[in-house]
Amino acid sequence: MLIQQTSREAYESVNRGNNSMKDKVYDLIKESELLSCEEAEIALEGKHQSISATIRHLVLSGLVEDSLLTTKNSSGRRAILWQLVDDE
Repeated sequence: MLIQQTSREAYESVNRGNNSMKDKVYDLIKESELLSCEEAEIALEGKHQSISATIRHLVLSGLVEDSLLTTKNSSGRRAILWQLVDDE
């Protein structure tokens, strides 16, 4: 899969050093057990594009998965509740 250079640069800009966006989202899901993208956006005061891309990266890394549960977001639509992958 080809990743645009601008997308790569944007990802790297928020995922450098300690307490990266990836770490923040992962820790938030860990604390909450179940979390929607919108809930993460609100808690971290992040943009939808950054948070959803970070969740996607965590999914592709095998760290986070769809819990198969949903909640309603602020627009009334169903939203996936994300959870950590069970290592057991």
